[in-house]
Amino acid sequence: MSVVIGYYGKNGAVIAGDKRNLLFNGIESNRAKLEEVLYSGEIKNDEELFKKASEFEVTVHINDTREKVKSLGNLLSGEVVSIGKDSKRRRMYLTKEKCAIIDIENDQITNKSVKTGSGIVVFGNRYVKHFVESEIKKHVQKLLKMSAREIRDLFEKILKNIENATLSDTFEYYVVEAGEPEFEKAVNKDLDDLFNYRHDLSIKMAEMQILTMIAEKIVKIGDVGVIKNGTLVLYDEFLAINKICPEPEIYSEIEITGEFIEGDIITIDNESLKVKRTGSPVAVQKIICKK
Repeated sequence: MSVVIGYYGKNGAVIAGDKRNLLFNGIESNRAKLEEVLYSGEIKNDEELFKKASEFEVTVHINDTREKVKSLGNLLSGEVVSIGKDSKRRRMYLTKEKCAIIDIENDQITNKSVKTGSGIVVFGNRYVKHFVESEIKKHVQKLLKMSAREIRDLFEKILKNIENATLSDTFEYYVVEAGEPEFEKAVNKDLDDLFNYRHDLSIKMAEMQILTMIAEKIVKIGDVGVIKNGTLVLYDEFLAINKICPEPEIYSEIEITGEFIEGDIITIDNESLKVKRTGSPVAVQKIICKK
């Protein structure tokens, strides 16, 4: 989690967010210790982060291309994500004089609140959130008198002064001065798009797992079957498929070409199909796999 700042009021709405995504690999207890130090504000930059991670024997992967804020016409959106045992998302939706905050866990909405009038919303770890809120308090009496563009410039000034390794060096900003007349409808549509995307993604990931499993089962060495009536009859522990896909056609005996006689054992040697008796190459139009 890094930072997303939002403002909504009679002068419009503004949102700002960084682009950093951090992944930690290592023993869970060590990852927790590293995160505790990181979110306390002690670690100021990437060099310090890598050094501290090494002390905890944790590998850190940094990606500074994640888009956490976006503009949907007169609706602004920002999101922070935490992925561990469960996937947790917190989203804010802003327009002129209106804000919605939504918590999502494992693609289920667990909390939703809608506010009207004016206000500031800050998502981030405790150090960053405290820093941002403290800086904004210095200007809180002026916010309603400022233009949306001026508030955007204020956010930029605040964010550039934060020294914390959870943040990217660059930030994104969006501004709207008009309100979204169908606020609830626009919010629900964006959430539907998220859930549909997540559903499609989960299907694709499941399919990829199946494809990976099939690929791992392709036979690379050993006896696979015997010639009976001019076809290759596979041993019980094997099967053949027409292609690598989530639902392939499955065969227990398949057509085979080459020089062989009845009763010949067919083997795979160095990923090549051969007659075991003579070493002569043979060919099939199917993929032989372990069951």
